[in-house]
Amino acid sequence: MTGRRPAATVVDALLDSAARTPDRTAFHVVERSQDTFALSYADVCRLIARTVSGLTAQGVDAADRVILVLPTSRDFLSVYLGCLHAGVVPVVAAEPTTGGMTRYCAHLGRLVAHAGAARVVTTPELAGAVAPSLPVPVITPDALRGTREPLDAPRATPDSIAHLQATSGSTGAPKLAVIRHGNIVANVRAIAEAIRGTPDDTLVSWLPLFHDMGLIGISYALHAGIPMVLADPLNFLRNPMSWLHWIGRYRGTLSPAPSSGFHICARVAAKRPPEGLDLSTWRVALCGAEPVHEGTLREFQAAFGPFGLSETTLRPVYGLAEATLAVTISDVTRPYTVDRVDAEAVAGRGYAEPRAEGDPRSTGMMCVGPVVPGHALRVVDPDGKPLPDRVIGEIEVAGPSVIDGYLPEPGGATAEAEPATVSASAGDGLRGPDGHLRTGDLGYRLDGELYVTGRSKDIVIIAGRNYVPDQVERFVEAVMQSPRTPAVVAVGVRDATLHTEQLHLLLDERLAQGRDRRDLTGRVSQALDETFGINGVTYHWVPRARLPRTTSGKIQRHLCRRMIEDGTIDAHRATAPLSGRA
Repeated sequence: MTGRRPAATVVDALLDSAARTPDRTAFHVVERSQDTFALSYADVCRLIARTVSGLTAQGVDAADRVILVLPTSRDFLSVYLGCLHAGVVPVVAAEPTTGGMTRYCAHLGRLVAHAGAARVVTTPELAGAVAPSLPVPVITPDALRGTREPLDAPRATPDSIAHLQATSGSTGAPKLAVIRHGNIVANVRAIAEAIRGTPDDTLVSWLPLFHDMGLIGISYALHAGIPMVLADPLNFLRNPMSWLHWIGRYRGTLSPAPSSGFHICARVAAKRPPEGLDLSTWRVALCGAEPVHEGTLREFQAAFGPFGLSETTLRPVYGLAEATLAVTISDVTRPYTVDRVDAEAVAGRGYAEPRAEGDPRSTGMMCVGPVVPGHALRVVDPDGKPLPDRVIGEIEVAGPSVIDGYLPEPGGATAEAEPATVSASAGDGLRGPDGHLRTGDLGYRLDGELYVTGRSKDIVIIAGRNYVPDQVERFVEAVMQSPRTPAVVAVGVRDATLHTEQLHLLLDERLAQGRDRRDLTGRVSQALDETFGINGVTYHWVPRARLPRTTSGKIQRHLCRRMIEDGTIDAHRATAPLSGRA
């Protein structure tokens, strides 16, 4: 992409840039204080050199594992990249939120045990709180500021482990995916080809670095040799519009986010029209990490099109930690595509039957594009047989970005990843017989492009019919005219009397502000009956804070189901829908 010889690792790419263009800006770091620091490639290498020296002084050797609990900052870059250079394996963990320190320390202790970590590196403020409950030393970045010795040759090789990535945990306990340097390089190269990356690109990101979409962004920028604006996510939460102002200020061309990030900005713009934005340089906005909603992209385009946002910028994508990051990316030369299909055919026959625009029985499926270059993707039935276009099955992927496996749980026989045939999948712990990764995600193909419909473990099965929770949730939000998303969680709970699952909907109690709950659930019940043929729905009005989520914000439906089964949340059936009710 830049005319250089392809680097074997991201560390090699960084050192090459430092040798050729030492004074060129590598990062603009917008720290939590909102202070911004420009780092050249030479600056980054100096930071790394001190960390490598500090790791040696601390007795941390190559292949040792270190937990990083740090905000987005110069310290994070210094420690994370220093670990990569030294061959030390970092595990980036989320900082505590509002769940309480006791619970957080227990979580961090489990992570330390699972990773077999030698150290935890965190801020001085957090170190004192977590150190008494952890079995390993807790140190700060200051303890890793060694002497400024020249960097030796990096220990990173394509086959060595770069970092351990915690999976989302949306359908169960998180696992630690073993990400090798070769996996990262293969994925960022594939992304660059798919988005038609150029040496003139600038990447802007506020995404949390414990999430693969944020962390791999650093590797993408370094491998491509392009500058990156790296902002702490707290700055986005304080002022979502700051994201778009960074794009304008730094002439950003690439900037990814989850669907919720686009939704928040569209909502803010609706309440307070923005001023002074220039989004004319924004070329590619990858939208993934959670289900991509057509309404969100439509509202975002309407809000920011007047500020130069091109109709080809918003790009729905699909990926997962077990494939390093990206699996599919929609075509960057045309607007995103939505397939209108029959909702009942999807549920009853597992077939995406086309429907006309405006048909009340239709639902929209978002195209997430073809598989990234150098990789293979297929949709298969339960026996592993590839399915024709429009038939829904499990998504499988193969290629150099796909990991070998997960780190074994404590007590495992080896310190390396388990064999691929035992522990190599996102969905059920197995690969197909020809090495394809079983993702556990469902979807269908059409003309070489993928449409994701949901997770196999989340599917609600009522009287033999399969219902995709995400589609039901978006439908209910539309019926309720919800101003926010996600505001509805759909789960199936086994009914011992009927011997089938029944649909339970957990509703954000803010949906009923100023409205009658009984009337709302009556409308929803009628609409679900007319469109999907679903009856006997049970509703649970819950505060948003009570909905269990992963550290990256994804709803944990398996824990929602447990709350229902345990009776820890109130439930009621809606009254029979009223005749003639819309």
